[in-house]
Amino acid sequence: MRQHLIETWNIWTRRVPRLTAQSFTPDVKSCSNHPTVKPRLKFSMRETNLYFDIQFKRAALTVSPSVVSLVSFTGEEELYQCSGTIIESYDDYTGIVITSANLIRPQTECACAENILADKLKVFVKLSDGRSFDGKVCAYHFHYNLVVLSYKSDSPLQSATLRQLEDCLHLNPSQLINSEEKSFQLCPHSNPMILHSRSMILSPGDDVVAVGRYFDTPFDLMAAPGEYCLDRCEYDCSELFMSTCRMTRCGDGSPLINISGEVIGIAFHDVSFTPFMPINMAYKWWEHYKIYRELRRPSLGMQAISFHAARLRIAEKVIQRFPSISKGVIVDKVISGSSAESAGLRLHDVIVQCGGKVVNCFLQLLEIMWDNVGHVVDLVVVRADHVTPLTLKLMIVESASDNSWPYWN
Repeated sequence: MRQHLIETWNIWTRRVPRLTAQSFTPDVKSCSNHPTVKPRLKFSMRETNLYFDIQFKRAALTVSPSVVSLVSFTGEEELYQCSGTIIESYDDYTGIVITSANLIRPQTECACAENILADKLKVFVKLSDGRSFDGKVCAYHFHYNLVVLSYKSDSPLQSATLRQLEDCLHLNPSQLINSEEKSFQLCPHSNPMILHSRSMILSPGDDVVAVGRYFDTPFDLMAAPGEYCLDRCEYDCSELFMSTCRMTRCGDGSPLINISGEVIGIAFHDVSFTPFMPINMAYKWWEHYKIYRELRRPSLGMQAISFHAARLRIAEKVIQRFPSISKGVIVDKVISGSSAESAGLRLHDVIVQCGGKVVNCFLQLLEIMWDNVGHVVDLVVVRADHVTPLTLKLMIVESASDNSWPYWN
């Protein structure tokens, strides 16, 4: 018994009763301008989210003014509860929130979210002090599982600071890491969003935190700490990254932040892990929509990962043939009948250039392809059984299919 107490005690242990699913008693009367909502499980139901150190608390408190809770209805029937992030504020009173598209689509009995907009949709945005506002759908993308909402507040709003990610790590041990990368940062109260020259190189094992807000009294800020990892999720969305955070469904669409409290992704709920959309892609999609008022997405025609995530035996063969290669994107699978197959891409090819630009990582390749939908680009690839790099012609076509996201009760 003494040994058990030694192993489980830590300096963050609080001397208050632990909340359980049965102990949640939300005050539904506080939600005066919308129908009654059902109680949901908070992040604290998971053991790993009960106690965490000061750096995680600081990070969560940094982003907290920009974290809102959201609930949607079809008529008078509740549809979904989740969390979101204020990413822009126009005239200081008009908030732009990004979150999961599960908020706006009907849920079917097969536990799978349909890729259509729900009928008689109503959305409410709730702030940390309990004030509630009507939300208006501005744009949505079912494959990326993203929706952007706007709402009018009666007091000044604070938007989150966003930090672009770079997943370009050197794999060749003979080379030094070059930390000078191009990027952007969005400052609080940006109107419109302002680009800056800072970036974050995301490495496996880096600390991250999913931060949500509970929809009813006392409108708790919730945090689920974890780490970025190289695992691949089973969703048909190659843009997704993975973390070990463990949150509950009311955190779906919440901000995933780094240890400085900067938003690096949009986190989605899953029963065993937390996939997230890098803020790079969410930002690019939203900016494109604001300019062109249309949605698009490149069809990759392949599955690919950054070179540093390749299997050791494959990386060794490439580096033996091309000692200068330490970055790039390695092809994991070529989809039959795709433009990637027509271009001549093969399994384990390493893409080092695309459209005349150096490709250091998967995120860079995605962004270059995004900017070249409908065009033919030159791909420079290295292949372990070829002496010199190859140049291939790739037609980047727009994808017409959407990923079907699971709906976890």
